[in-house]
Amino acid sequence: MATTVRAIRFLGPGLLAAGIALLAAGFALGEATLSLVLIIPVITATGPWSFLGILLIVAGFFTTFLFWPARMADVPPPVAEPLLSDLQPPVRTPQPVERRWGGVVFLGPFPIVFGSDQRVTRLMLALGVVLFLALLALTIIALMA
Repeated sequence: MATTVRAIRFLGPGLLAAGIALLAAGFALGEATLSLVLIIPVITATGPWSFLGILLIVAGFFTTFLFWPARMADVPPPVAEPLLSDLQPPVRTPQPVERRWGGVVFLGPFPIVFGSDQRVTRLMLALGVVLFLALLALTIIALMA
């Protein structure tokens, strides 16, 4: 049972990879086209392989979201209960876990950066700048072709 639960979490990434492979086959066969609307890439599927690829990519996103465990490494190991012969129970001092988080949201071509502390926010700002420059370069390359 535990191996089935562990294996099912890879169903979503597997569907995603299969969808990307089928979409690539659709591009190779001429069943799909890629175009840019403003700065948003749009894929148009005209054949069964590219259509199936898009469906598998969407299914891969949903199954990854549903089956991927939220905390894979944060689960503490089980603690043995003290015996009745022990006079003093073990003293547990809970250590507060400091969680840091951050993110980048693109509103059009402009990144909006947020984070829980200054270090993470700076890291997200650098990531936003890199992604913006990559987006700008890809847009220029697409317009020149």
